[in-house]
Amino acid sequence: MVPCRTAASQAASQHELRGSTTMWKKTAWISFTLCSTVALFGCSAQTQPPAPATAPVSPGQPAELSKDPVTVRFFASGGMFSDEEFTRYIVDPVKKKYPQITVERVNPSAKLPDLIAAGETLDIVGNYPGPMGSNLADNKMIFNMEPLMKKYNFDTSRFSNEALETLKIAGGQSYLAGLPAYTNTFALFYNKDIFDKFGVPYPKDGIYWDEVVEIAKKFNRSDNGVLYRGIFPDGIGRIQQQLSIPFADFGANKSLLSNEQWREAFQTWGTLFKMPQLTEGDFKVPNAGKNQTAFVDGTLAMIASHSNLLNSLKKAPQLNWDMVTYPQHRKSPGIGQRMDSPILSITEQSKVKDAAFLVLDTLLSNEVQADMTRNGRLTVLKDDKVKSEFGKGLADFNGKNLSVMTKLKFAVMTPFKYLPDGDVDKVLTKSFNAYIVDEKDLNTALREADEDMNRLIQEKLNLKK
Repeated sequence: MVPCRTAASQAASQHELRGSTTMWKKTAWISFTLCSTVALFGCSAQTQPPAPATAPVSPGQPAELSKDPVTVRFFASGGMFSDEEFTRYIVDPVKKKYPQITVERVNPSAKLPDLIAAGETLDIVGNYPGPMGSNLADNKMIFNMEPLMKKYNFDTSRFSNEALETLKIAGGQSYLAGLPAYTNTFALFYNKDIFDKFGVPYPKDGIYWDEVVEIAKKFNRSDNGVLYRGIFPDGIGRIQQQLSIPFADFGANKSLLSNEQWREAFQTWGTLFKMPQLTEGDFKVPNAGKNQTAFVDGTLAMIASHSNLLNSLKKAPQLNWDMVTYPQHRKSPGIGQRMDSPILSITEQSKVKDAAFLVLDTLLSNEVQADMTRNGRLTVLKDDKVKSEFGKGLADFNGKNLSVMTKLKFAVMTPFKYLPDGDVDKVLTKSFNAYIVDEKDLNTALREADEDMNRLIQEKLNLKK
């Protein structure tokens, strides 16, 4: 049973209800006096700011929001939603369904710590899975959204089990502290003209990484002064995510980077880089931006990338390309990348939590999700009918094999706990990048990564004391 609200919280809520009808007053008073025995409204022992009033709830029926005007302040970066997308998928659908709710976008180019320091009120914040938990915890924003899901009959079974598990791991809690807006999705893009030039058969759906290596070896050569390269698979973090390899034992607070899983990961991913001419010049260090440019410029045969690359390909109509399923690992067939979604969380500080939840509920409706999916933002729902809409609104890509981006299952996220994902990535990248250009042998690279990870763990633990 959930503990009751404090007297201060009750008084605030009663004050909010003044001016309503006599019947509403009676219903509201009964709900408060029964709070010690009934957890219907998710009472809390902590003082909570009052949420917008909701109409009385019949058993099994979702609550209804008050008709009083309410503004929900929403912070998500421009990379998560362009201004056009924010209006199309959030502002307009919410206003249509709930005329009393106004969604106000907080400066998308700002940084979360700066907004908090400036005293900005944020009702919904967006994070990617890696930094989500630490961002919410460090700023005391974590809020359990599950009581609101129950209150409004939100069906979490519409998500896959892998997605739900990743959401909880990302939030660092046993409950859901956020919901996904959409997911970037992955594929192996390839340049048909380069394949034709060198007489290499096109890759096929269902391809594995070891097959990608063999195809890539047929490129990596200069021709008429132009250096052609075979593959860019992205950094070492991608195989970690695909295979859900843990990098730390958080019970013992020790690094795991010296174990056999990581040895195999470095070796497997290393074969995608340790080829003559593949990592020379500007490409000595793996860099997604430079390699995306190389692909669009027509000098890179294959790139394992995500749906955001489609934005660049729109601007390159001269490029003769297509895609196949994201390469799989033999140990995890059928698994692609983890869910790469903006996860939207209602903040603990929000005073309009009910309205904020209904904003997210609207965004996750089949209607809005289908519209997003049609325009290249893949739904996080497991509904095949919605998923089948992927890319149908992108006229520039008619005839492309876009449906492959919907085929593989999500990998499950690895817990980060108190370690910022950016810091973990720096440790892995430093050692892996030295290994692939033969600055360090495998044993040295792994040993140094393990030492760096242990130092990072101790540094973060000391800060928590």
